[in-house]
Amino acid sequence: MASVNKIDSLLSISHDKDVDGLCSAAIVWRYAEKKGLKHDVMLTDYGGFNQVFSKVSLYRNTLIIITDLGMDEAELDTVKNGLSRAVAQGCRVVWLDHHQWSPRSIKAITSLENKPILRINHDHCAAEIAFKVLMPKDPISEELATIAHDTDFNLRQIEAANILTDALSVVRFGALDKKEDLLDAIFPLLEALAKNGINGVWNPESQTLHDPLLSKKVAHYRKERHKKMRKAIAGHNDMEIHGKLVRIVEIPHGVTTTDLGTYMAEPKNLNNDGGNLKVADLLITVGPSGKLGFRRGSEEVLCNAAAKLFNGGGHPFAAGGEWGMYEDFQVVCTDIFNTLSESHDWVVS
Repeated sequence: MASVNKIDSLLSISHDKDVDGLCSAAIVWRYAEKKGLKHDVMLTDYGGFNQVFSKVSLYRNTLIIITDLGMDEAELDTVKNGLSRAVAQGCRVVWLDHHQWSPRSIKAITSLENKPILRINHDHCAAEIAFKVLMPKDPISEELATIAHDTDFNLRQIEAANILTDALSVVRFGALDKKEDLLDAIFPLLEALAKNGINGVWNPESQTLHDPLLSKKVAHYRKERHKKMRKAIAGHNDMEIHGKLVRIVEIPHGVTTTDLGTYMAEPKNLNNDGGNLKVADLLITVGPSGKLGFRRGSEEVLCNAAAKLFNGGGHPFAAGGEWGMYEDFQVVCTDIFNTLSESHDWVVS
């Protein structure tokens, strides 16, 4: 039976990899301050659930708010066990997300004691859900939700959202290269957003970041990223499967799946060896550690269904999966093509 002690603190757990996760965490931060709750933050990515949710069991009388993270099926037992112990110590769980969830995962969370709340809405990004559920009358939270929506739905219509996306990438890749703690590296951005919204990091008049050094790093990052993406295109592998053009590209270090997917969705960027490539119906990126990213170039494919074949999931238009550590890129391509050939689930009838 859960404790009936009063909630006196808040733990925020969010995605460390993108602006939606960052803005969601900033909205939760603002909620904690509004409620006068002591506030801790954890940021993680898929594959890191074990480390995070094993620590959750140490919390007592805490409101645990998880945002922009779908259930990592491989760590379901770890997540449930950690949250169950926390709930038994007086904690409450609120999980706000927009990814695809299996019935088993939904039941694992909704069956927890102490009235857990699980809100899943595929039509919104996580920050929009956090804004609507937690801070619906807060203008800064609404602004953060708008920024996150622009990035997560790949609209690219708000320059401040674009620069924040690249600034986060610069900070993340820099921390990973130096083997620094990701939360420590990202924390200044998160705090600035939580305190002052996008104006905490961005000057709308000069259209630049407040941090001049970070601005220089972003400018350099953009130039180098363009070169790397051009090189990635040259090494692509194509195959027509079930009448759909599938393209596999090895993603360079320092480039995100979203960046490469956006770049390769533009026909003007696909001139290769003097010829113009078609935009692929399904683009698959292979990361250095065997992480797979899925982006679609037409509505005739389902990225989440394709990712499910590789122990992943996501949205119909964007998803992630796992192949595993590899040495030979061609072997990876052959296996992916064969796996997709054996299933029609990812093709819209």
